[in-house]
Amino acid sequence: MALAQRSALRIVDRGPRSLDLEGLVPSIAAGDEPAVACFYDATSGLLFGLLLLILGDTASAEEVLLEVYAEVRQHAARFDKNHESLLAWLITIAHRRALEHLCSSSGDQQFAISVELAGPGSGQTRRFGISKAAHRRLVGATLDALSPAERKMIELAYFSRMTPRAIAMRLRQSPDTVNTGLQYGISQLYNLFKNQGFLGEA
Repeated sequence: MALAQRSALRIVDRGPRSLDLEGLVPSIAAGDEPAVACFYDATSGLLFGLLLLILGDTASAEEVLLEVYAEVRQHAARFDKNHESLLAWLITIAHRRALEHLCSSSGDQQFAISVELAGPGSGQTRRFGISKAAHRRLVGATLDALSPAERKMIELAYFSRMTPRAIAMRLRQSPDTVNTGLQYGISQLYNLFKNQGFLGEA
C-alpha cells in the first residue's frame, strides 16, 4: 500500500494485546529486517500524517519518512527507554528531519523555526536559529504538556493500533476519557508540526 494511502487517524482494532515496539529496537540495531518492517508498519502512519502537515505534499512527506526510518536504523542502538519514550524519540526525529528538509528546499542552511511574536494570527513572525539540543527540548515541552496517560493512549492507538474501547479496557479508563485524551494529544502533536515549521513563510 502506498504511503499516501496510510492515514494517521485510522485506528485498526488489534484487541487488548499490543506490540512490544520498544522490544523491537535492539533487533533493529542488529539489522533484523523483519523487526524493521514490523516497527515501520506499526509507527509510520502517525509520522506520515504529521510530516504531511508540515511539508504540505505527499512526495516530500514520503521522502522525509524514509529518512526518518533510515535514522532509526542507524541510531537504534542509542535509544534508551529509561531516558526517553519511544513516542518522543520518533517525534523528535520526524520533526527535525521535516525542518531540515524545508531549510534545504529553500536554500537556507540554517536550522531554524518561526515563532509568532504576538500570538496566533498576529502575522508578526521572527525566525530563530535552533540547535538540535534546543529542538529536542522544544519537542519535549510539547510532549510534557500531555499527561502520562495521554501519551500512553497515543502510543496504543497509533503505534499498537488499538481501538479506544480496547485502550479503555487496558488503562481502566472510560471510553469517553480515552477519546478526549486522544483528541487532545493529537491536537498538541499536530500544532507542533503545523505551527512550528513555517520556514517558508518567515
